[in-house]
Amino acid sequence: MGSLSHSEQEATLLGSDSESREQPKRIDEPLHLVHHHPGYLRLRAEAFVQPEDSSVVTAAQTAAETALGFRSWSHNPKTGSVVVEYDSATLDADDLLKRIAKSAGFRGVETSTGGKRNRQELVSAFLDSVQGVNQVVGQLTGERADLRELVPLTLLALSVVSFVLDKDRGRLPDWNNTLYHSYRVFMQWHRREVRTRERTARQEEESRGSHHESGIRL
Repeated sequence: MGSLSHSEQEATLLGSDSESREQPKRIDEPLHLVHHHPGYLRLRAEAFVQPEDSSVVTAAQTAAETALGFRSWSHNPKTGSVVVEYDSATLDADDLLKRIAKSAGFRGVETSTGGKRNRQELVSAFLDSVQGVNQVVGQLTGERADLRELVPLTLLALSVVSFVLDKDRGRLPDWNNTLYHSYRVFMQWHRREVRTRERTARQEEESRGSHHESGIRL
């Protein structure tokens, strides 16, 4: 065989370099699936405990983002946790997991079991479940309400039933206790909105007071 020309050697080197970049570095750990419900995945890996621009995170994110049906990617470099949202009608969760694991170089996918989960993963899984229910409630109500409104309203309705039944209420809690908890839950879950309204009302009152004082001086 004849020797390769300079341009052919350069093309060969570029091709091999390209192939080496496409092959992910093997990671000696599986990609952990912490929580899943249709359209939502929470993943975790020690290899994700690094900046967003690291090769592993970038490869995994690119694999997810280029999948048909992908919606969003959220990475926490401190915990190595990643949340992926996708269109469950378009994209299969197993296919997406395998795609991410293969592109980033993980040793397959492993579902975290209850016995192996640490406290942080359990809390995350619980919050994921609540968030999932909240999303469903939002969809059913046309995004007009979520659990922040429905839970206090349910407690309020329960207090009314307890009040009407009075002594025949059975195991229902006292209406006054239920009404109090309804108020407390609503105010706690809407604390930011309440504080904003209070701040606005205070500013308006101060503004009216300053206008009144300036009118008196004139």
